[in-house]
This record gives sequence, structure tokens and C-alpha cells, in this order.
Amino acid sequence: MTWRDRQLTCWFICLLLICSVHVAPAQAVVSGSSNPPTFNEKELFAYRAKGRGSAAGQVFLRASSGKAVTQAGASIYLIPMASSTRYWFDKHVRENSCPSKSGASSPESPVPHGSPVECLREVMAQLLTDKKLIPYLRTTRANPTGHFWFTKVPTGRYYVVSLLEGSGGAHQDERAVGIAWLTIDLDVDEKATNLVVTDCKSVLC
Repeated sequence: MTWRDRQLTCWFICLLLICSVHVAPAQAVVSGSSNPPTFNEKELFAYRAKGRGSAAGQVFLRASSGKAVTQAGASIYLIPMASSTRYWFDKHVRENSCPSKSGASSPESPVPHGSPVECLREVMAQLLTDKKLIPYLRTTRANPTGHFWFTKVPTGRYYVVSLLEGSGGAHQDERAVGIAWLTIDLDVDEKATNLVVTDCKSVLC
């Protein structure tokens, strides 16, 4: 082996060592990505003040018959998008971690066993009992036709989320339960209207 060949071999070995040093930390970050992110209040400062925007629409569930099922007085939450709320939403709402019928939830889901309503209440409680987040949440209630309004909303990105528990009536449509949701971006002074907030069992989502 010539001197030049030995030099090239040394450079190649050094390059491999450098690459291995940089790859290891990256793998560690990926493996820990399933852990909930820590609450970062800096992401939410802009959402605490009163804004000049508004959001209005209708919240309902899509019954198996295709009927839109509303619930008078249902709480509707305007939730700012941040690392912690995005993790909660993607893990429990978008993927619907609760069973459709009474029984065990999926092995990956941390929510307890029980009825769908109990499971969905627990999903909501995981977010709504966080005292650090409460000052940044906005809440309103649906009228008898499921319509709602938010006013004085600051610019930003939001989840609109509502748990509908059904009226307990004899008809199957009246017993529909689920979490209805929508994501919105509000610009400065924007008046968002005719928002459709549903459980995404239709082409509306």
C-alpha cells in the first residue's frame, strides 16, 4: 500500500467515526418522541390577550343514518395550538382512542376501560384539568341547533373541540356520542363564519 493509499484510508476511517457521533444523538431524539412535550408558556403568550377576531359555526355528530345530531348546551372549546395541545389532540382526538362501544380501549391508549362516554370524558379531562393551560382556553356553549360563537379572539391557530354525549333518548340517533373537532387559522381581525365542527365520519373533514 502506497503512502497516498494509507492517507486515503485514514481519512475514510475518520469520516466514519464523525458520522457515527452525529447519528447516535439523532436516534435518541426519535426514540423519545413518543413522550409528551413539556408545557411551554412562551408558545401561548399571544393567546391570552383579547383579540378582534371571531369564530362561528355549528357543532354536530354524524349519526349512522346520516342525520346531523346536535346537543343544546354542549361545551365548545377554542384551544390554541402548541406543542402540548398538539400532542394531546393527535394522540387522543384525531386518532379517536376511545372504543365505539363499551369495553376495553386499545392497548396503546392510556384512557381507562368503560363506556365510550366515560372514555371521552377522560380524554377531555386530560386537557381541561391542566391549570397552566386554562388561562388560554376559550369556552362557549351550543344553542339548540348546535350553533356557537366566539368573540374577541386573537390571531392564531386553534382546535375547536366539543364533546357531545347524546340526549339519552329512545332513538339511536339521539344516543350518538363523540368528540367533534375542527382546526382553524385566524388572521388579524378575521371573522370566521359557517364553521363545520363534526366527528369527521363524513367528507366534511
